[in-house]
Amino acid sequence: MSAVMESPILRGERVTLRPMTHADAPHLVRWGNDADFAWNQWGRNPGRFGDDAKARQWMDFFAGRAGKVFVIEHAGRPIGQVNYRDLQPKGRSAEVGIGIGERSLWSKGLGREALGLLVRHLVEDLGCHRVSLHVLSYNDRAISSYKAAGFWVEGIERDAVMTDRGFFADDVAMAYLAGRTRPSFDPKPVTLEGKYVRLEPYHREHLAELWEVARDPEVWKYLLAPLPKDIDEFARHMNEGLEGQITGEQVVFLTRRRSDERAVGSTRFLHVDRPNKTAEIGWTFLGAEGRRTVANSEAKFLQLRHLFEDLGSNRVWLQTDKINQRSQNAIERLGARKEGELRDDRIAWNGRLTGSGGTGSGALTPIDGVAL
Repeated sequence: MSAVMESPILRGERVTLRPMTHADAPHLVRWGNDADFAWNQWGRNPGRFGDDAKARQWMDFFAGRAGKVFVIEHAGRPIGQVNYRDLQPKGRSAEVGIGIGERSLWSKGLGREALGLLVRHLVEDLGCHRVSLHVLSYNDRAISSYKAAGFWVEGIERDAVMTDRGFFADDVAMAYLAGRTRPSFDPKPVTLEGKYVRLEPYHREHLAELWEVARDPEVWKYLLAPLPKDIDEFARHMNEGLEGQITGEQVVFLTRRRSDERAVGSTRFLHVDRPNKTAEIGWTFLGAEGRRTVANSEAKFLQLRHLFEDLGSNRVWLQTDKINQRSQNAIERLGARKEGELRDDRIAWNGRLTGSGGTGSGALTPIDGVAL
């Protein structure tokens, strides 16, 4: 591994990374006082840096840990920081951290570009093979961004961080390995735009509006879980999907009606099998305003088109409760071919053993997808 370069300036298309100095302390103090930034970054209340002296002390930490901290600049002004530490010559590894402090610039791809610049510097200039990071599990936007930057989820550390709100949070371990690329079939959060509905990546801030849809008892009639008694119980159901999204097994969507921008339901990719290029479409529900409308059929079409045409899937499958005739009919209309019925393979919330499949269940191949 080559020696650490002195004061490098890393330039990208939209951001520049320059070494942070003590003169930048007020920026750290301001960013740390933003409640959402402090919560997503560290699980802390505002005030991570009490004053400039504390911010300077934090900067100095990196020099003592074989690291460096950079200011992220965009349009000529500081917008955040990115850093590395624990640079290991023998292991050819380092750990990184990043935060966009300016709220108005979140979800603009600037953090992803900044992280890419730092990773390239570590790999190409400093000889790293492995670059790791940790992120709080509820920061799903950041996790999606890190995956897009080439990082892989390596595990979830349960109750690893005690938050300032008095509960333990899980911590997600991720790493970038030089030379390793993501597979060609790699479903991940994406916006799928149709004429009548838009499928958006589901985030925790969508919870309240989706709860207004999901509190309808009809939604849960054929699901394995009972009607949630309150929004907190519903949140646990949705968070299970987001955890599956972290590990790459699921992708969770919010279904939004374009005519009035109202949330009308949710759907997911499930059982994602990257090597075999297959996935299930499921955990789909629509509220009263979305049922028996074009919303369901167009949402399924958008999902199928994305899996087959954009990602190159070999097979997409759907299944439903054997007593849910309405869903079976809807699946049949998609052109799916019945492959059979799984008898007594699931236990419903009331103890009923249920089979999945039925006369409408089945799978679509790329040929079937084109026929739609």
